[in-house]
Amino acid sequence: MLFNSLTYILFLALVALLYWNVPPRFRVPLLLLASYGFYMSWSPPHGLIYGPLILVDSLYFYGLSVAMVRWPDFKKSLLIFGVTTELLLLAYFKYANFLAQTSEQILRWLHLPAAHQQFDIFLPLAISFTNFVLISYLIDVYRGKETPDPSFVRFATYVAFFPHLIAGPIVRASELLRQFDDNPRFDKARLIQGIHRFCTGFFLKVFIADVIAVYVDTIFGHPGLQAFNTNWIALYGFSVQLFCDFFGYTLMAQGSALILGYTLPENFNAPYFAKNMSEFWQRWHISLSRWLRDYLYIPLGGNRHGKVNTYRNLFITMGLGGLWHGASWNFVIWGLLNGLFLCIYKTAAYFKINRFIPTALAVIITFHAVCLTRVFFRAPTLQEAWHFLGALLNPFHWQTLATPAGSVEDGHAFMAPETALLLVILFFVGHALIRYYRPRLTHPLWQEASIAAAYGIFLYGLITLGGRSSQQFIYFQF
Repeated sequence: MLFNSLTYILFLALVALLYWNVPPRFRVPLLLLASYGFYMSWSPPHGLIYGPLILVDSLYFYGLSVAMVRWPDFKKSLLIFGVTTELLLLAYFKYANFLAQTSEQILRWLHLPAAHQQFDIFLPLAISFTNFVLISYLIDVYRGKETPDPSFVRFATYVAFFPHLIAGPIVRASELLRQFDDNPRFDKARLIQGIHRFCTGFFLKVFIADVIAVYVDTIFGHPGLQAFNTNWIALYGFSVQLFCDFFGYTLMAQGSALILGYTLPENFNAPYFAKNMSEFWQRWHISLSRWLRDYLYIPLGGNRHGKVNTYRNLFITMGLGGLWHGASWNFVIWGLLNGLFLCIYKTAAYFKINRFIPTALAVIITFHAVCLTRVFFRAPTLQEAWHFLGALLNPFHWQTLATPAGSVEDGHAFMAPETALLLVILFFVGHALIRYYRPRLTHPLWQEASIAAAYGIFLYGLITLGGRSSQQFIYFQF
């Protein structure tokens, strides 16, 4: 049940209609049932396992949090036990095959006998995001920032709340669980704001991310079409696609929550206008960056104890952050490259080199550093990533695509490089104009016009889809 599908629109409308018409005491239980129904509708028959699994996991962590308060002398042991078992569960489902393949490769490098092992394990949807929510909650209870909620139903709803369940934002208890106690009242202005956000996210996903994905997928999927010009356009295109896909999902999640009377935290803040890598990670996937900072980087020592330890902590944090995204060395390298660029920025800031770099140039350098790391994020294998980089850095190899090579090869739609480049340019120009002029559009007529345009595009998109789902969101794989 993708957000960008007619099925989800009908589901959300039904849940909202029931939610605002049942007695207040039944609203949270209704959200819990709706969230489990939403979760279990994915990937049958595995979806029937998803619900009980997240229920048992929620019950397990709720019991640990209650035990921490009841037996404070054992709370550190309970924390270590809870986090360890949860990470082992994640390791089994997500990393068992990766660890087996890595061990096999190491043994072969050492010229030792190695048996090929491939485990038939299904990956529960959104297990990584659920893990982050549960682990952060248990740590906050340990630190005294949270107390176990008297109602397990409210706690389970916080964990499984369907707008944020699949791909975030990674919501902390203080940001959502407490809202269940407030019993929100119907607010027409908040409803309109929620619909507006949802429509805007729908536009970003369906009319930008899915459109540019045609070119990006063709180039990354066909090494024979890769060249200096095609690869650079594909790399820019993927950055546009990833932003519109993930930001679009976030807006649709926030819009869904607002329609039901709840507020989810912001997850993006014009990241492509960041002037350095540190600022980029304060603007991109903000909830993940905060999580890594508060529950990994700072406990490791943060920027205390000297430069060497700071750089070590950055590499560990970003490397593990990369591994969290996927069981592949590509993601590990992507994370480590981000760690490297963060260290370079901190070194430049220490020697005050960045004072001599104009703001516009700093933004351009940061954006291209982000783009280069994403070669490893997007390429299917490490070998293909190196091949893509090789073509990217070879200005003497150009590709002229006079015919729709993509459709000739596999029957899929194809987009010419010129068209893809035009879309990329239009995106950045439009993004810059919106960022600059939106705060100045205070007249009610302009605001109403923007809302009307969003609704019109949304309705056109639904008619175009004809009830069919478009492409899945990129971050659903994590």
